[in-house]
Amino acid sequence: MNKTGLLIMLLALLGNSMQAQNKLYGTVENNGKPLPYVTVRLLETDSTFVSGVTTDTLGKYVFSNIEKGNYLVALSSIGYKPAFIQIKMSDKNLEVPLVTLETENVVLGEVVVKGTTFIRKKDHTLIIPDKQQLKHAYSGYDVLYNLMIPGVDVDPRSKSVSTSRGAVTLYINGVQADLREVQNLRPKDIEKVEYYDIPSGIYTGDIASINYITKEYKVGGYVTLDAEQNIGYTKGDYNIGAKIAHGNTNYTFFGGYNMAEHDGVQNQKNELLFFPDYQVNRNHMNEGGLYHNNQQYAQFKVNNKTDKRNLYALVSLTHNDTPHNDQSEQLNYTGYENKNVSSSERVSEENLKPSLCLDGVFYPTKNQRIHVMLRGNYDHNTYQRNYLEDEQRLFTKADEDLYSFRAMGVYGINLKHNSFGASFLHDHQITSSAYTGNNESWQHLWKGETLFYLNYTQYLFDKLTITLSPGASLLNYKLHGQDLQKYWTFRTNSWIRYLINAKHQLVGGFAMGNYQPDISYINTMDQNIDFLQIKRGNPNLNNPIIQEFFFTYDAQVKPFNLQFNFNYTILKNNICGDYYIENNKLVNSYRSDTDYKKWKAEVISSCKLSKNFRTNLKLKYEKLDIAKIPISEDNFMATLDVNYYFHSFTLNAYMKTPERGLDSELLALKKSPWKYGFSLRFNKKNWLAEAGTDSPFTKHSRYTEYSPIGIYQFTQERTSRIYQRTGYVKLAYTFDFGRKTSRDKNDVDRSINSAIMKAN
Repeated sequence: MNKTGLLIMLLALLGNSMQAQNKLYGTVENNGKPLPYVTVRLLETDSTFVSGVTTDTLGKYVFSNIEKGNYLVALSSIGYKPAFIQIKMSDKNLEVPLVTLETENVVLGEVVVKGTTFIRKKDHTLIIPDKQQLKHAYSGYDVLYNLMIPGVDVDPRSKSVSTSRGAVTLYINGVQADLREVQNLRPKDIEKVEYYDIPSGIYTGDIASINYITKEYKVGGYVTLDAEQNIGYTKGDYNIGAKIAHGNTNYTFFGGYNMAEHDGVQNQKNELLFFPDYQVNRNHMNEGGLYHNNQQYAQFKVNNKTDKRNLYALVSLTHNDTPHNDQSEQLNYTGYENKNVSSSERVSEENLKPSLCLDGVFYPTKNQRIHVMLRGNYDHNTYQRNYLEDEQRLFTKADEDLYSFRAMGVYGINLKHNSFGASFLHDHQITSSAYTGNNESWQHLWKGETLFYLNYTQYLFDKLTITLSPGASLLNYKLHGQDLQKYWTFRTNSWIRYLINAKHQLVGGFAMGNYQPDISYINTMDQNIDFLQIKRGNPNLNNPIIQEFFFTYDAQVKPFNLQFNFNYTILKNNICGDYYIENNKLVNSYRSDTDYKKWKAEVISSCKLSKNFRTNLKLKYEKLDIAKIPISEDNFMATLDVNYYFHSFTLNAYMKTPERGLDSELLALKKSPWKYGFSLRFNKKNWLAEAGTDSPFTKHSRYTEYSPIGIYQFTQERTSRIYQRTGYVKLAYTFDFGRKTSRDKNDVDRSINSAIMKAN
């Protein structure tokens, strides 16, 4: 890790040493008095954003490190007419002539500046990517990572986007997108990004929302190819996309193939099983494994858009095959009996999923928006497991047909001093699973949840915003031969935002909701794990309820964007493991009568040290507790991301300290190792080439879990080739034909849902 720290320090010194020293400065006034907090943006002659600042209390502003060239200086402030000045920057410092802003008759009470490229509006933050952030990105996902929005965690490898409160919902021009979709946006087509940290109106129900606003094109098209190959173990991801735009209609195709092959996850495990009259100690020593997975997907989409509506329909097909997920172990038994035996587990799975989706966004008036969506999926899943121990065999095979349906409707209207919204969502699943082998069974389950929200937001004095969002959830499910389970839950996401000034704000609120038990838990199936343990479903699980109190303080202190988060979360009716003895076997089932509590405090800082050097730092402390068990854990973690831009190259370094956790379902304490890595990217015009490495100086990364409670206790240490020093190379190219066409989004849902109860 010393080499990692040294590289980061060298990057900082290099970033400071290579920046230019030319300054552009000036003063803004009105009626002979200086104007503070005026937004001053530096633009290229084609209106491309370069940098932005705000005037100080004396009406003065300064841009540093400005290259030679012709620019536009754009000045704007609430209640004043905007002004634009053309300037030519040479090798010397330049003072812009005094600017006098005229008073505007109409007061625009909704815009307040926060940060250099962050513009605070009533209900969200508008972010304008600067020239460097767009230049050093190949996709919309890269742009989001480069923005380094305080409080938003972006993992460029796993394509996950989250805040301290949970996952972020992504949108492109107001239409919801999944985590892969932004990968297909061209940075030059992104005009701005809207970030709703506390969603309201049409985004009611989201934990947080990000909406990309892009340019629209009428003609032309593109073909895009990208490939990523791992170094250290076999893993590849290869994709192709094509789009043709014709008037208001776009036709898009996406297809891809990915695969992975390695020696599996090695698990060194010690177990204690406490039976009434004796105990069994069992030690697992891994002797080998094999994991092999491949996936193919294809999608065709038609999109038609006018000023009054945006309609699209898509069909997709995903095939996922895992022919091998195998492990071989040596088992050592002590206690009730002493013996050494060999065991092997052979698991295979295959999934086929066609999908159909119809989506429409309508704009009856300028201030109103209606969003409706219908989506249906069919999943055919097969699962097979062979377990052999000391020449004794256990066998399970399951075939499943699963039908999923979702209907959604959202209405929102924005007025001058308030906004109203209502949303409706219904999810429905029907699954039939046939089990053969040692335990034969037929399981038929239907499950549905209906959610309804109302939303009212009031804006007071241009500083105070109050949002009330009452709602309700009806969750019901029924397993064949069992009683109907029905639960009503009050839901809300209500909060108060106070804008102290242009650079400081406070947000406090309360959220309450629920989530559905995993469908693979709701059954009466017995699955033999081995000759001592049985895994069993529970068709009568309670409704888990989440209550959260949160407080956030945002501040901009040049050159830092800061955020302080405090959260207290209670998860009532937490679903976790339940262990008991039955017929000299340990039964592993599920219960829902515990409460999980979490206290969390975070400090997050993003910093633009220079034009080419950006950093993002997060410090987090958590207190995790399940009192009834009892089990608890304390966790402190720090992460650091560094980006350095040089011509067409981007050098990235990241680091994450070891982290402790509490698995509320497994009832185990966890510890993860150091994580760090580097990448170098070349990006120019339509080409992308990237190479990176993870944990290059670490030979043995291990994940540990420890459960010290109850009649089943264990300690395990997991390691794998995929956790050790690895590398990757990536190459991508986009060919445009006709006029330049906006990169579309990849809507293929490549996840596989299943109600099959599996041994592991």
